[in-house]
Formats: sequence, C-alpha cells, structure tokens
Amino acid sequence: MTASEANELVARSIEQIVDSVQSQYRTVEEMVVSAVRQAILSGIFAPGAKLPQERLAQLLGVSRIPVRSALRKLEAEGLVVFSPHKGAAVRTLEPEEVEEIYELRILLETYALRAAIGKITQEQIDELTEMADELDAKGEGDDWLELRQRFYSRLYAIAGLSRTEGLIASLRADVGRYWLSLRVVNHDAAGHRVIVDAIRAGNTDRAERWLAEHLGRVSRELQRRVRDQQESARRS
Repeated sequence: MTASEANELVARSIEQIVDSVQSQYRTVEEMVVSAVRQAILSGIFAPGAKLPQERLAQLLGVSRIPVRSALRKLEAEGLVVFSPHKGAAVRTLEPEEVEEIYELRILLETYALRAAIGKITQEQIDELTEMADELDAKGEGDDWLELRQRFYSRLYAIAGLSRTEGLIASLRADVGRYWLSLRVVNHDAAGHRVIVDAIRAGNTDRAERWLAEHLGRVSRELQRRVRDQQESARRS
C-alpha cells in the first residue's frame, strides 16, 4: 500500500467514526476526544504514530483548538504522549508494561470466570459453545478479533461484576491497539472450545488454568514483538 493509499484509508476510517459519534455529544471537543480515542483503540492510528494537530483538525472538520484540548485529555488517559519539538503521538507500551497488564488480566479474568461458572445456565453454555467453535474455525483477521472480544465479554458478563468487567475492558484496550500491527497468533491447538468444555463439566480449576496459561502465552509473545518493533525503530 502506498503512502497516498494509506492516507486515504485513514481519512475514510476517520470519516466513518465522525459520522457515528458526532450526534452523541453536545460539544465539538467531546466529539473529537471520542473520535480520536476510537481511532487509536481500533488501530487506525498505530502505536507510535504522530498526531499532527493540523492534520487531525482537517480530518475531523474542526479547528485546531478542540483538537489540542482533546489530545491533552487523551494524554491524561494514557493513550497519547507529548514530546518537546515533536508534538503528540500515540503512546507505545514497554514490554514490562505489557507483562504487568497481562498479570492483572489473569487475576481479574480468572476471578470473573470463576464467578461466571457459579451462575451460568445450560443455554448460556450452548451459546458460548457456538461462539467458541466459530472462533476456533476462523483464521486471523478483524472478524476473529471482534468475535474473540464478544466471546469473553459474553462470558464475563454472566458473572454480573460490572466493576470487574470495566477493569478488564480497560486493560484489554491498552494492549488491543497492538493487535492489528503486531498480530499474535492463537497457539492453543484445541482452541477456545477447551474452556467451554471445562465450564460444561463444572471443572473450574481446569477452566482457570487454561485461561491463565493462554493469557500468559499471549503476553510473552506480545512482549517479544514489542521488543522487536523497538529494536527495528532504533535501527531505522
């Protein structure tokens, strides 16, 4: 893909985001914050990408004033970083931060999983089974990522722990913006059907063990790829 084609793709993606959010907010600044946040979390603006205020204002159809204010708010959220003489850019994660995020995810997600198993119905198990089979049958791509997120969101929602769900979603978003540029392959041969079968059998320990091991493997692979990306950036 040429630079011109990439810029055109970004412009179309931003336009779609603006169309979807502009009617939801009372102020231009709120709309800009939401649009840029979505663009970062969805991978339209990759980790490390520069965020020129003039370019963003042009893409969003607004002045630079709400863009500058929005970037400062996203800096407070940890999504944007400002550097002297370089301006704003999408914040990158260090390998150690990736490790910490996944350690927290293991703690929270196994907790939510155990709570869900205590409340789950047969109908819900059947629903998760269908989703797991579809997930394991899919190849890599955006559809796989979306289905994977829906699978776990549905599973954890059964627990009825809204604060825990919110924390998990926030941590997932922190690393989720790396998925499109640093694709991590699912190395579990039996796939997500394993965790559903363990839930169906009432084997909580097995389900928790599979989830913890799965997240641990993804964490190590993502840490390795982030280090490789950093090394490549230093050499260029």
